[in-house]
Amino acid sequence: MSISPRHLDLLLSRLFHDLIGPASAARNGLELVREFGADDVGAEAMDLVASSVDQAAARLTFFRMAFGGAGSGGGIGFLDARPVLADYLSHRKLEPRIAIADGLAKPRAGVIKVMLGLAVVAAESLPRGGMVSVSVTAEEIRIGAEGNDATLSDKTLQALSGALEPEDEVLVLPATVGETARRFDIDYSVTATTPPGFAVRPD
Repeated sequence: MSISPRHLDLLLSRLFHDLIGPASAARNGLELVREFGADDVGAEAMDLVASSVDQAAARLTFFRMAFGGAGSGGGIGFLDARPVLADYLSHRKLEPRIAIADGLAKPRAGVIKVMLGLAVVAAESLPRGGMVSVSVTAEEIRIGAEGNDATLSDKTLQALSGALEPEDEVLVLPATVGETARRFDIDYSVTATTPPGFAVRPD
């Protein structure tokens, strides 16, 4: 897996960017409580803190599995990944639709990372919200997105294929997912661009 220092900088910058929002909101809520007291700021500030902490935790757990070492081994199953993905999408105000066939064995190393990574690419294609679907069977994993103006740009497709070095924090995500698939020798395809669709061979 060949990742340039620039690629790594962009990836870390993007992940940190996605964590700053909920962390800052939680800090603001705590500052209100500290300044005025819990009784004066009421339940609204406490709800803000709780919601922001939940959002940060969901994103951290997801990033660890999708882009960190947690998803690199073969010990994580589809049922382990389902709540992690559902929480991540829900906190991005997207509708998750995840269907996993019964009795599936844990996949080989890297499959979960690629599945989650492609779900992020699908989510990124939704500028006005919508739904991200993941359907898992023994033969195939299907990932898609539905929403207004949902599409994969040419640059996203090039970044996925490795033909384009990521130039910003948007393209670094598909570029990383493509590199991960090649690293673990996982076969995936783009089945549609508008709306987006992907297929992954888990074997």
